[in-house]
Amino acid sequence: MKLEAEFLGVGSAISQELGNSSLVLRKNNQPWLMIDCGFDSLERYKQRYDGTLPPAVFITHCHYDHIGGLEQLYFQSRFSSHTPTLYLPCSLVPQIVKLLGTSTIAEGQENLWDVFKLIPIDTSFYHDGTLFNVYPARHHRYMSAFSLHLPGVLFYSGDSRPVPEIIHHYLSSTETIFHDCAVKGNPSHSGISDLFAEYSGQILQRMICYHYHTHADKQQFEEAGLQYAQIGFSYLLQDIAAIKRPQSATADISNIA
Repeated sequence: MKLEAEFLGVGSAISQELGNSSLVLRKNNQPWLMIDCGFDSLERYKQRYDGTLPPAVFITHCHYDHIGGLEQLYFQSRFSSHTPTLYLPCSLVPQIVKLLGTSTIAEGQENLWDVFKLIPIDTSFYHDGTLFNVYPARHHRYMSAFSLHLPGVLFYSGDSRPVPEIIHHYLSSTETIFHDCAVKGNPSHSGISDLFAEYSGQILQRMICYHYHTHADKQQFEEAGLQYAQIGFSYLLQDIAAIKRPQSATADISNIA
């Protein structure tokens, strides 16, 4: 089974030229799961996939550059009889309900969640029969942002400082790692020096940086010997069928800040 990843956007919240960071997983050449849906993500998705809408979306956190397209996804799904699955970590559900609660059609007599198939998540979920694990990221408040892990295949940090307590201990040797990284870090995002301080050389070799600010940042990544994500480039991932399926994660997250 062929599994690929492709970025619709790779930029930070302040980068219009690079697009809001959003990744599409493709299974056997068909869109399978979209990660985050920022202001421009849905339109980029439609341009890439012949005007269609995503079958399922996982949301990492509730900053608008990651959820700004959900209202349009609702309206376009409502008027095309499309029912996308929306995977939300439990702590994000109240925020999304409040943000989208007034977005129903003017005629009324129906619920927002008649259109979205909402799947609240604790530590893991199944998408199309495949297990994904979810971990708290290090971004702003504790339990306000999350990373996504398809064991043996992919790790997607979401907006985050380094999380060596997860990557060094709960990943195998086969995942492609997509990690938040700009040239310089801050209290909510990773920088190049942060990655080198927190991760082993073997991990850095498997890492692809995204959520950077400008095209000029690419030169800094190259000089540091780091790979960086590019819009429209397809990343071939490990074959799911070749991975021994693990149980859901039971990581001790009590010390993750």
